[in-house]
Amino acid sequence: MTAKDICIKLNIDENLAQQSLRWTDSNKEFCDKTLYLLLKGKCGFARKLDGKQKLALVLNALPYVYAKYQEKGIDEKIFFDTFSDIKIWCDNGFEQYGAQGLENLSWIAKHLSMKIFRIGRLQYEFSRFLILPHAKLKDVIKCPYRLGEKCITLHIPQGEKLDTQKCLASIKDANAFFEKYYPDYKYRCYTVITWLVNPNLENVLGEDSNIVKFGKLFHILGYVPDSDMNERRVFGYKKDRANYAPKNALQTYTLARIQKNLPLYSYNGYRAK
Repeated sequence: MTAKDICIKLNIDENLAQQSLRWTDSNKEFCDKTLYLLLKGKCGFARKLDGKQKLALVLNALPYVYAKYQEKGIDEKIFFDTFSDIKIWCDNGFEQYGAQGLENLSWIAKHLSMKIFRIGRLQYEFSRFLILPHAKLKDVIKCPYRLGEKCITLHIPQGEKLDTQKCLASIKDANAFFEKYYPDYKYRCYTVITWLVNPNLENVLGEDSNIVKFGKLFHILGYVPDSDMNERRVFGYKKDRANYAPKNALQTYTLARIQKNLPLYSYNGYRAK
């Protein structure tokens, strides 16, 4: 499958894709030279490139990754679901920086190196069990997992409701996926680092909230201030605080903490495989 075909299926803006693909044609030697690094998840060489050029490198690499998926027998749907992140991060980058292309190459490089897969509602990354640096800890003694042991870190792609049944189905399918395609990767748990598992949100959103139900899927290990990221997740990029107009209980809660100079936390959670 060609890069152009993949762009169409990923619904990447046609003009943006064409501009990026033309850049790869004009810089074929550089793209070929750096392809191996990108497929290994390394992208430091691209630090000075602009968003369109970074996107060009990704599009150039996609047919090679597609071929690897085919070699392993991984369902084509998982490939396209996984790389739907490209459009998401192009859109995020435009909202944040006002420039077209892909700024967050380091994130997509994990997808290219097949370290992250989207399976249903959630994403899964090969990882190691950790406690967030400088975290305020909770129930560490009760935790049955060792620092540094193999695990799978779970990520929550934006753009869909956090339906609990879809999340549970995703985790079940992920167990089957890793058992089938990576049988030598032995892990005992899933971990997550996100504001979405904040146990205090039950008092804000109620027990029937999808976010609250999702949070209850995990045991909380610790938490750290992460105000900037959490504010962007709730209110979006490049928003003027003076113009915040809360539309729901979550935004009202978040704005109240901001106005009181209280931190917004990210939480370190885990659950058994």
